[in-house]
Amino acid sequence: MNLFKTIFRFEWIQLKRQYAQLFALALFLIIGCYAVYSGSSVIKHQKTVIDTLNQQYNSDYELAVRKFTDTSTPESKAQAANAGVPQAIDFRLPPVASNQPKGFASLAVGQRDVNPYYQKVRSQVDFLDNGNMELSNPSTLSAGNFDLSFVLVYLLPLLIITLCYGSYAEEKEQGTYALLTIQSASISRIMIYKLLFRAAVVLVVTGLLSSIAFIAAEIIGATSLSDILLWSYITLMYIAFWFAVCYFFIQLKNSSIATALKLVGVWLFFLIALPSITNAYLSLANPVPLRADLASFARHAAEEVWETKPAALAALFNKNNPQYNSSINPAKDSTQNGQRFIVGYYDLLERKVSGYAKAINDEIEARNAQAQLLAKFSPSVTMQYLYNAIAQSGRDGHMDFQRQLSVFQKKWKHHIYSRQLAEVNFTREELKDLPKFTKANPTSSTEILKGSLSIWAGLMLFLLLANWNGKRESSSINL
Repeated sequence: MNLFKTIFRFEWIQLKRQYAQLFALALFLIIGCYAVYSGSSVIKHQKTVIDTLNQQYNSDYELAVRKFTDTSTPESKAQAANAGVPQAIDFRLPPVASNQPKGFASLAVGQRDVNPYYQKVRSQVDFLDNGNMELSNPSTLSAGNFDLSFVLVYLLPLLIITLCYGSYAEEKEQGTYALLTIQSASISRIMIYKLLFRAAVVLVVTGLLSSIAFIAAEIIGATSLSDILLWSYITLMYIAFWFAVCYFFIQLKNSSIATALKLVGVWLFFLIALPSITNAYLSLANPVPLRADLASFARHAAEEVWETKPAALAALFNKNNPQYNSSINPAKDSTQNGQRFIVGYYDLLERKVSGYAKAINDEIEARNAQAQLLAKFSPSVTMQYLYNAIAQSGRDGHMDFQRQLSVFQKKWKHHIYSRQLAEVNFTREELKDLPKFTKANPTSSTEILKGSLSIWAGLMLFLLLANWNGKRESSSINL
């Protein structure tokens, strides 16, 4: 214990004299604070867009309600008579389905900047609708957004390397190694204590930065406690992983320059080269299907369905949707002006395009599954996946939003079709009961904990290698 206290006291004195390391710590904090601001700006913009859409919906709702009672002019009287027509409600009051960002989304923007986060839902599905895609700076999309998760995944390892690379070499180069060897039974224990001091410094700085981020993102309350604990857990695990890497290379007892070069090489391999190689392999093995293929198929399918005879189209709709058979009217359904021809056209087109889109989505899912498997060998990709999982801002979070959106769209379509086919209008009071989209936001702690196992495996591997190298050197010295 005396040795532990002595080394910690000595390292603290040394840290106060190492202006380069103090500058690195200060720079890391400054960059981290800017990352918190940058991520918050992106999420604040998205929240503003969603609030604007909700306000617009409320304005449209009030306008639709006024149309029921406004009979001041002949034109408004005609509009009042048709104010509750289901097709008009579907067009004027499409509900807004939004993927509301969680509090942690500003800490890990993930793919929220490239994936649609809202959708105006109508009874017809437009597979090529880009109305919810915002114009973005191409350079920003290419580089990605700068947020706290980026700082922790990419820059925190460099800070750890800066603090640790000279832990052994500085003793050797300053001539104090021989004295330490005489006064202590184990130089490895001294190195471990020195690394523990540096780990304590990194934990304090990272904890301070995370606290600032939590406060800025207004992440408070018992409901966020589990997410805070998960965020802290995986951050602590990542710090431990990089200290294990540094410990292994310090155990090789090279010069400070050689150790620094090797550690930077490992950083480049894990965070730059390995993800690039993985992405290149996936692009060759599982190329992403072109959206133009879906557009071409949808266009040809629309022409084919339109050529179908009204009676045949209505019969096919009745077969596929028996829940609406109570409103069958053979006389009206056999013409292009009949409601069954209209809804039958969109229903059959959606079924055809959905089948083709499903095949494309299956290819994408296969690629994603393979990417997730390969990510286990890349610490940086794994960590980004874990941070995004907590914030629900990654690929899985977007796919969950799409699944919930699809379920709600079917609910809305049934609500409109049941009135449209029966030719029954909505009343003014019934507008209050129109379906509204509410997204569930479950965080799977189990999946996050499982995803962290590969980082723990890498950590244990480097510790075992360091231990093996230490024993090998001890054996050679004894011989």
